[in-house]
Amino acid sequence: MLLKIGAVLAAIPLSLVAVVAGTGVVVVDVNQAGPDGHHIVVPVPLLLAESAAVFVPEKARHVDLREARPYLPAAEAALAALADSGDGELVTVDERDQHVRIVKKGPNLEVHVSEPGQNVDVTVPLEMASSVLREAQRGEVTPATLVGLLGRARLTTLADVRSGDDHVRVSVW
Repeated sequence: MLLKIGAVLAAIPLSLVAVVAGTGVVVVDVNQAGPDGHHIVVPVPLLLAESAAVFVPEKARHVDLREARPYLPAAEAALAALADSGDGELVTVDERDQHVRIVKKGPNLEVHVSEPGQNVDVTVPLEMASSVLREAQRGEVTPATLVGLLGRARLTTLADVRSGDDHVRVSVW
């Protein structure tokens, strides 16, 4: 009898772990250097973030797309063409101490910006960007939809910022 009770009690947290692992987790890792610096890691299950996004105030849910709306189909076509293209460097800008590179690598668009003491790397999953554009063409992109689309960016570091000895990384697992 005790074995059955133990199995049921163990099944609850294991089920929760399985749901979180199945839907994904966004991990925000902040490492502040120096003697008073902090290292904070915040894992946020996407299921929890999606649920919380439903409560975003109505006023904050809407972005006026009137000016952009005519260009959304062209932007979606450009993203589709980019997704179908081979990997390679798309843009390089070198100006004094500042360097910008935009690279198509696999299913992602990677933006690398560097200047003395600061590096910013951003990865944009093309499938996720296309989904956002499709939602925008339908008239509304909700916060819950945006959070839900993060599930398509699994195993991706979306942002990696280094400024001096400080470091911030946002990843989706």
